[in-house]
Amino acid sequence: MKKFLLLGALCVAIPFSAQAESSSAHVDIDIHASSLGFGVGFAIPVTENVSGRLSLSKYDYSFQNTSDQIKFDSTLKLENVAALADWHLFSGYTHLTAGLIYNNNSFDMSGTPVGGVYTINGQQYSAADVGTLNADVTFNKVAPYLGFGWSGRASKTGFSFKSDIGVMFQGAPKATLTATNPTNNATLAADVAAQQAKLDADMENYKLYPVISVGVAYAF
Repeated sequence: MKKFLLLGALCVAIPFSAQAESSSAHVDIDIHASSLGFGVGFAIPVTENVSGRLSLSKYDYSFQNTSDQIKFDSTLKLENVAALADWHLFSGYTHLTAGLIYNNNSFDMSGTPVGGVYTINGQQYSAADVGTLNADVTFNKVAPYLGFGWSGRASKTGFSFKSDIGVMFQGAPKATLTATNPTNNATLAADVAAQQAKLDADMENYKLYPVISVGVAYAF
């Protein structure tokens, strides 16, 4: 009788032990490169299949370009903090993700005319009248995020590869266009405002920002 009881206890204990081991999860940290910049992440299990993740990314990139005979010194500033929830599928190697991103991204341009003349809203103005033409582009500060990805999931300690693909719903970018030289020229002010409105209209189609991320994580 004792042998049967011992055998029955083992039959119950072994699957339970295996299930507990397979569902165990660990805290992990990661470093990543993404379309939101370079950054670090921290993930912690909440339930058997859901983990919470905090991610910080940042990157600044400066460049020059010429458009409509205006030379622009431009700077793209990426700065984000993401609070995400990962739902792990298929033994944890695939996950669906949803959350919010604090979106402090911005784009700044400072322009000077190549030939000494600006064309603003189809009208020409001298560099002396305008000074430097500046444009600042900003986005909604809080942006929802949806995506999916692959990872080794923190079911074991050690290193693993992680990747994510998703969309940040940033809303339509907003532009501010200004001329540095003080002026009482009402026509110039109206043309600058009209050019700003055109810039806003051109950016209406950029409400979605694609997010692609790859990195390495360590679970402990």
